[in-house]
Amino acid sequence: CTKQVTYHALLNAMVCKGDRTGAWRMVTEMKSQGIGATGITCSILLKSINGRSQGAELSTILSLLEEADIQMDEVLFGGFADACIRSGNLKLLWKQYQQLLKTGQPVQVSGPTYGNMIKAFGQAQDVQSVQDLWKHMREQQVRLTAVTLGCMVEALVSNNHVAEAWKIVNDAWSSDQRELLNTVIYSTIVKGFTMSRQHDQVIAVFKEMQERGIACNTVTYNTMLNGLARCGMMHEVPELLKGMRDSDPPVQPDIITYSTIVKGYCIAGDVDRAFALLDEMKKLGNVKPDEVLYNSLLDGCAKQSRVEDALKLLEEMKREGVVPSNYTLSILCKLLGRGRRLEQAFEIVKTFTEEYGFKANIQVYTCLMQACIHNRQCQRALSLHDQVVKDGVCVPDTKTYTVMLRGCLQAGLLEKALAVTRCAYHLPGHDLRETDGWYQGVDGSALEDLLASLTSEQRESLVKDFQKQGISCPSQSLDKAPRRRHVAPRHH
Repeated sequence: CTKQVTYHALLNAMVCKGDRTGAWRMVTEMKSQGIGATGITCSILLKSINGRSQGAELSTILSLLEEADIQMDEVLFGGFADACIRSGNLKLLWKQYQQLLKTGQPVQVSGPTYGNMIKAFGQAQDVQSVQDLWKHMREQQVRLTAVTLGCMVEALVSNNHVAEAWKIVNDAWSSDQRELLNTVIYSTIVKGFTMSRQHDQVIAVFKEMQERGIACNTVTYNTMLNGLARCGMMHEVPELLKGMRDSDPPVQPDIITYSTIVKGYCIAGDVDRAFALLDEMKKLGNVKPDEVLYNSLLDGCAKQSRVEDALKLLEEMKREGVVPSNYTLSILCKLLGRGRRLEQAFEIVKTFTEEYGFKANIQVYTCLMQACIHNRQCQRALSLHDQVVKDGVCVPDTKTYTVMLRGCLQAGLLEKALAVTRCAYHLPGHDLRETDGWYQGVDGSALEDLLASLTSEQRESLVKDFQKQGISCPSQSLDKAPRRRHVAPRHH
């Protein structure tokens, strides 16, 4: 009737405006006027649900449908499914979906709706529901789309079921649905085999794409290059680059392409080839090196103690206007510490933070403390810790205390190792500066090493202090992951 159409127009306007309270007030008014809810009413209300806090309204909408004896059709269920996904109410969605399947004439759920549900359950790591949805969809002969197929492949790959995803892709190719397969789907498969470190499959997928005439774009090639780098198959890189050049039209490498290859060579220990690629990149001039690429090269230099090469690279970064980050500083601290250039490490941290206007984070300071330890200056590492806590710019974390503890143990400084541990857990009996608020603790294996090094008297004293603070501490070891507990800080 005209009145109902008017109400629906007003209801839709309120929902579009975000006035959910007014929308529900309108529903109440409709009831008072003897105008019952329809499928259109519920579809409009479903559009208003956007967050988890609104999920409870889904049950109210289902009650409206039940009161009006309205059966869900394809469109209404699609809206309901989308609302459940937006509000994170997958349990209610699955319950309603199962009810639809049990009806005498099941509602034909659309391909896009199946795709949305598969994606949502995949993100929730509910693989069984993903598999059931796919099975039902195929049994009901729902028209498959590239998007739905992509959602299924992504859901399986992200849950470590890449072999099953690959089978689905091959089944689609063998049937009359090969036109649905695209570059994105194949890139997802490559990503899955990379994550599971199935070396040969990465190359096999690439060759199959070539044979099947599936076009590769820069993203696809970068995904495969990342797979080769992670799997230690850098010898396959030249063939992949040739594939990029021979493509019609040729696929142009971007900064991610170069960064990935450089990182791969550095991981493989072939730093010279990484430098050669940088030189080639600069000669071509179409892509400018960025911080990520330079950091990969610096890290490669650090692993091989190539201090001079790293410092030259650092100067090049400055000439090219590439701004270093805390990650850059962390690498340099490691490199200079191993190279017995401790003063230079301190100077670079000071100079860079002042010149580029950023503050060093705890990862940088931890690497600097580790550099002190490498240079047999444990006391300087402890003093640096106290200065960091005093300045309050960043907070030492579990790794910081673990590095300090291991360093003191390796240097045979048992009393200092004990002091570091007591400081890390905010226990009495040390002269280091404690952080405010939450204690950080140390790695479980490092703590076990300390306990094994202590005299029975020292160990008993430490265990008692742990117990006084309510921290579980067996006589020989602690849990691998120390619990965080708030204790009142003591100031020195």
